[in-house]
Amino acid sequence: MVPVAKPAMDALAAHLEKYPARRVDIEDRTDPRPSKWKRRKALLVFTNERGEAIRRAAWASVWETLVRVADNALRKQYEGALKSWERRGRPADAEPTLRQVPDDATMHDLRHFYASVLIKHRESVKTVQKRLGHAKPSITLNTYTPCGRTRRTRRGLRSRLSSVRCPRLARLNGRVSG
Repeated sequence: MVPVAKPAMDALAAHLEKYPARRVDIEDRTDPRPSKWKRRKALLVFTNERGEAIRRAAWASVWETLVRVADNALRKQYEGALKSWERRGRPADAEPTLRQVPDDATMHDLRHFYASVLIKHRESVKTVQKRLGHAKPSITLNTYTPCGRTRRTRRGLRSRLSSVRCPRLARLNGRVSG
C-alpha cells in the first residue's frame, strides 16, 4: 500500500467516477526472463481511449504534460515569493529561487526520488520493497544502498579509521587534503 495525500485521492475518485477501472488483457513481464512472460487479466485504473493498457511510449506525452503543469505551479509559487521578498525590502539572504523540473527528468527519476525519500526517513527495506513492487528486498538494497551514505555513516567510518596510517584511508578520515 502506498500512502496518498487527500487531494490526490479526491482526484482519483473523480477520475474513477468518470472512467471506471477496466479489466484488460496484458502481457506480464515482471519476470526479466522472456520465457516466463505470460498473458493475464489486470484491473487498470488508467487506460487509453480504446480502453486498453497504456503503452510505455504513450506515457512520454503524459509526462510532458505533468512537467508543464508542475513547472507552471512552481513558477507561480516563485512569483508569489518574489513579490513577498520585494515587499520585505529584498533581504540579501532570502531571495527566492525559481525551481523547475530538470529538463532530463523522467518518470523513473520520480520513482527513484520517492524511494530515496522513504529511505532518508528511515522506512524499512521491506516497506520500500513493497511500495516499489520489487520481488525481493535484495533488489531494493542493490538499487538504493548508495542512498544510505549519510553523515552518520561517514562519521562512523572516520571514528573507526582514525588510527589508520594508510594515506588513502587517512583522506577518508579528513586528515589529508586533496
